[in-house]
Amino acid sequence: MLRIKRIYMNRLKVAVLAGGISNEREVSLDTAEQILSNLSQEKYEVFKVEVNADLKWIEELRNNKPDVAFIALHGKFGEDGRTQAVLEYLGIKYTGSGVLASAFGMDKIRCSEFLSHSGLNTPKVVSFQKGVNFKEALNVVNEKISFPCVVKPNESGSSVGVTICQNEEMFEQGLENAFKEDVLVLAEQYIKGQELTSGVLGNTGSELLALPPIEIIPHKQFFDYAAKYQKESDEICPAKISDELAKQVQQGSVLAHKLLGCRGLTRSDFIYDGQKLFFLEINTLPGQTKESLCPKEAAAIGLSFAEFLEKQIQLALE
Repeated sequence: MLRIKRIYMNRLKVAVLAGGISNEREVSLDTAEQILSNLSQEKYEVFKVEVNADLKWIEELRNNKPDVAFIALHGKFGEDGRTQAVLEYLGIKYTGSGVLASAFGMDKIRCSEFLSHSGLNTPKVVSFQKGVNFKEALNVVNEKISFPCVVKPNESGSSVGVTICQNEEMFEQGLENAFKEDVLVLAEQYIKGQELTSGVLGNTGSELLALPPIEIIPHKQFFDYAAKYQKESDEICPAKISDELAKQVQQGSVLAHKLLGCRGLTRSDFIYDGQKLFFLEINTLPGQTKESLCPKEAAAIGLSFAEFLEKQIQLALE
């Protein structure tokens, strides 16, 4: 009760971490601006901290210590637990999942392996280190997955470096694209079907809220960077699917959130082939613009964008 009084009697100091050093820097800056302009000026003293490689942002946080950091970063050094570790060291509460859950969620291969043994269907997957012999990699794919397959960096976001490979020639190019982003890449069984996603709000160990699923219909072959950020997809919210399938998507999202020990907001992505629902990956720092998927899901249950952001701050303080 004392904490609640403090929030309303004295404005809570919120630092919005923006930018970062990943290939998703521009998306992060856009996210941060929308967060800054939508948080209540009556309740919060909000300021932006631009994260760069020079590490001056750490001193800014140390000198102007906020009550909570709202992480608006994407990709490496934002979603992978490293920024979270810095905030832990500084003793600053922050939105989103902790160090271990963030690192595990970003590691697509290990996350998939873990969740596949915990009740979720996942596509078949193999991994390759940078420098792998192409013919050896090709043999592994032909033996364990076959074409078409999806090649992607192990740790990257926004579908950067992802290629759907229909044949051997495309597979070689796909490896090259993925290795530009990471030293470890994966080849995953391609599953044709409906792309579905659902957000989860809450801290593991307390009540979790599964948001209504969205169906994503890319104008191209899959939900790539352009589809995400250049309006080259249709996003149907709530998804026009059966109640049973919607329930499966929500239950799968909650299960992934719980098993990884996530906090705040996550979003899990799935594909439904008409018979089975397959878990693809979890996002421990989903997009936070008004046009992003989770804010649309929140709006479908009556939460305004400002209320949605405020809920995440409350979860960070718990």
